[in-house]
Amino acid sequence: MPKPSSQFCMRLGLLGVLLGALVLPLTTLALGSSVPLYVSEELDDKSALVPLSPQTKALFDYLEGALQFQFEIRRVPWKRAVESAQNGEGLIFGISKTPERLRQLAFSVPIYSEQTLLITRCESHFRFNALSDLKGKTLGIVRGTSYGEEFDKQKNILFMVEDDTGNTPARFNKLRLGRMDGLLWYSQTRDLGKLELSLNELYSGSQDQRSGKAPRQFCVQAKPISSGEIHFAIRPDRDQGLLSQINKVLERARTKGDLARIFSPDSKPGK
Repeated sequence: MPKPSSQFCMRLGLLGVLLGALVLPLTTLALGSSVPLYVSEELDDKSALVPLSPQTKALFDYLEGALQFQFEIRRVPWKRAVESAQNGEGLIFGISKTPERLRQLAFSVPIYSEQTLLITRCESHFRFNALSDLKGKTLGIVRGTSYGEEFDKQKNILFMVEDDTGNTPARFNKLRLGRMDGLLWYSQTRDLGKLELSLNELYSGSQDQRSGKAPRQFCVQAKPISSGEIHFAIRPDRDQGLLSQINKVLERARTKGDLARIFSPDSKPGK
């Protein structure tokens, strides 16, 4: 049997190198790699991007240091972030589980829990105890977000929703002007009085409000709309062991108490 030519061997070797280059990123994450990570944008009153909260930045730094890769952070509207993850374009942070999302994405272990709170104008305050109390109301939500399975099922049926962007001052301004009856707000804090004071100081638009001399404009309902756990997620065929690596670090951080130190119960109000 004749020996293969040296040219054939060279081509075969080159093919092996190319195949290896294609396969390596799918089976292991090389040190120093960059991982696309979609995170919801939040805008200020000038429509400028609000920096990541210190807690979120600390978490990302912690993971990057432990896993020796970098997140390529992409701040986009939440609806686009979810769609990008579902399209297999990268990892997403800050996402909760829903039946639809579970069909399309793989989720990390929980990072922290948060509540969905109802914020109303104090002058037209109504008591919320059950979803039936929202009948006929118009509520502001961030486009593409989930506020619990039961709430999501009743959108534009029991109550109407006003789809908002990530411009938080604009959302509170719409509420202040009576263009909706309430808005939904994510938060980890259990100190609702402190949260209420903070929201009024930040978004009332009144200097007297900030100094505590004026009546509060925004009231936080005591009963949450829902509560849930927050995760990283990625499309399963794009995972290739990434979530497993992240989970190991998160579980170790939880055991050591590092995760609790990063996400304390009184972290900055949510998005």
